[in-house]
Amino acid sequence: MNCTWQAGGDAPGDTQYFLYWQNSRYDDAMECELYIKDENGRNTGCRFQNVRIEIEKAYFLVNGSSKGSLIQFYDEYIQLYKTEKLMPPSNITVNCDEIKNYCIIQWQRPQISHSNKNNCFKYEINIKYKVRGISSPTFSINTYVCIYQYTWVKRKKKIRGNSHTFQRPNTRKKYLLKMRAAGSACLVSPAWGEWSAAVEFGKS
Repeated sequence: MNCTWQAGGDAPGDTQYFLYWQNSRYDDAMECELYIKDENGRNTGCRFQNVRIEIEKAYFLVNGSSKGSLIQFYDEYIQLYKTEKLMPPSNITVNCDEIKNYCIIQWQRPQISHSNKNNCFKYEINIKYKVRGISSPTFSINTYVCIYQYTWVKRKKKIRGNSHTFQRPNTRKKYLLKMRAAGSACLVSPAWGEWSAAVEFGKS
C-alpha cells in the first residue's frame, strides 16, 4: 500500500513531513518505515508492507516541521478496503467441447488477506474475436461480450462464482478472453480491479 501527499503551497523550503498511522483503536500508532522522497529529499509518501485490513477505519496523520514556522498537520480516517485495487483473477482456463460448441471458463479469485470467500467477488468477462494482422494479432473492431450463457450482446456481464459457460457463436474462430474482479460483498473494494492478461482459445 502506498500513501502520498503534496507539500503545502506556502510551506518553507526546509519543511519535512512525517506520517503516523493507527490501523485500529487497539493498535499502537506507528511512524512510516519507508518514506517516498522527492528530488529535494522531502518526504512525500510512504510505502507500507504487509498491511492488515480491519473492519474499523484506519487513522492517518501527516505532520510537518520547519525551523522557521509552524506547519499545519493533516489527518484522516480511511476504510482501507475501499482503497484497495484488486489484482485480476488467476489461473484462468478455458476448456471447450468441440461437439456441443460450448466452453467452460474457470478461474481463481484474487488473493487478499482479509477475505477467503468466493462469494465476496463479482467478475467481468470480456471476449473478442481474434483477428490476424500483418505484424501481430489484434482485437476485432466489433466488440462482443458474453452476457448470458447463450446470448451475445454489445455490453458486459457481471458474473458471480468461479466458473462460467460460454456458448461459442462461431466454432471456427479463435478468441481472446480477459477478466477482472470487484467486490460484491464483505470487506472488498467495489471498484473494478486490473484486467487479466488475454487468454487465447478456439481454432485458428
